[in-house]
Amino acid sequence: MNALFDDKTTEPWCGIEPGALILGELQIRPALPDEMPRIAALLNEEHYLGAGRQVGRTLVQIVHHHERWAAILVWGPAAMKLIDRDEWIGWTQQQRAERLGLIVQNRRVLVLADTRMPNLASRAMGLALRNLPEQWQEKHGYRPLLAETFTDIESFEGTCYKASNWEPCGLTKGFERSHRADFYREHKRPKKLWLKTLSRNTRVILTGLDLPAAYLPGCNLQTAERALVLKKIQIDSLRETLRNVPDPRGDNRSWPISTLLTLICMGLLTGRTSLAAIHRYGQFLTQQQRIWLNFPPKLRGLPGRRAPSYQALYNLLRKLDPNDLAATLNAWLAAHHGTLPRALALDGKYISDLLLTLALSEHETGAPVAITIASKEPKSETSKTEGELTAAKRLYQTTDLHNALVTGDALHCERENMQLIIENGGDFLFQLKGNQPIALAEAQRITAAVGSPLLSAKPKTAGTVG
Repeated sequence: MNALFDDKTTEPWCGIEPGALILGELQIRPALPDEMPRIAALLNEEHYLGAGRQVGRTLVQIVHHHERWAAILVWGPAAMKLIDRDEWIGWTQQQRAERLGLIVQNRRVLVLADTRMPNLASRAMGLALRNLPEQWQEKHGYRPLLAETFTDIESFEGTCYKASNWEPCGLTKGFERSHRADFYREHKRPKKLWLKTLSRNTRVILTGLDLPAAYLPGCNLQTAERALVLKKIQIDSLRETLRNVPDPRGDNRSWPISTLLTLICMGLLTGRTSLAAIHRYGQFLTQQQRIWLNFPPKLRGLPGRRAPSYQALYNLLRKLDPNDLAATLNAWLAAHHGTLPRALALDGKYISDLLLTLALSEHETGAPVAITIASKEPKSETSKTEGELTAAKRLYQTTDLHNALVTGDALHCERENMQLIIENGGDFLFQLKGNQPIALAEAQRITAAVGSPLLSAKPKTAGTVG
């Protein structure tokens, strides 16, 4: 080894102290920037995979005994998509795209050649896992929730992972990502996937509807969701249905109306609320996904499929009768009832500040199952208020609400709308604020006397007669 990187201590490792005492005195700390050349040299010399490239958020830990290095552990970003991991978590595709940064991957574990001894690897891994959340937070501003790693089943048993209570979670398919994000090459060496939770509530947080604020720095809430929310057979059916929407454009159009409307609907299904966000969503779709959505080939014989421009989307929506789109889309949603998420939440959204839509959407995924046009007036508080209340009545009258709980903000806490929900087999849970002063005062009087209706009443004191 290059003398520049030698430890100050030259005494043989096993001659310092008994092994059990050495293991008990091991400590761990993050690597310093000026130590990275030494770390790279050690990995290239002693690890069978070498140092590799550091991309994205990383953390390098050094396990040492009185400042003599014993082991090196390298952590980095998680794999973009792992079927077994994603099934184990149980999150939606959009949650995976947004929250993938909350998973870290153990890229390298190296016990230095001149410090190897029984149980050192498992002891180093245990120290690393206990300190990983705090050290990652100090460097990147949040605590990760899950760790993943891989072992070569032909060469290693994964003993240190077993000893540290990692959970085996299937095998990879034997592919690796190439230098381009959309392409994979087969190496025919499946790896065993291991997972380790870093919190007692790992799966609850990763799959929850609302993410605690402490984890938001690790999320990409503006991600151009690459995973489609519908299956290919559903996309084909939706695109075929949208061919029936009358096309208001002239004959010199280069984009089929069904392709543009399918992209717009897919964007809305993933929670995009502006035309600019839908446009960005289309730009980041993979080539295979562009084929599914029937994007045309690129011009001048270039390989791949092009995505529609913002102007192409805007020109269509500007001329389109939104009621034609809503009627066609609702017919498709009704035909696929039972295969799509059931609607519960009521919410109005503006598209490009020109068109107000109102949707009943499934709580967990946000996917709408019924939608209507609330207003075609420019964005204003008046048009939003009047448009949502009127449109809500149409939704309640035309949507099956049997055994459904409709939720909404204080705007929808209105007698006629609530009565329509009940008549159509549903129930409701709306906010109550100052827009209903009499009802609010009565609710405050009741809760002050008997407690919240959603919680048990206040316990009676001794001697009270019920």
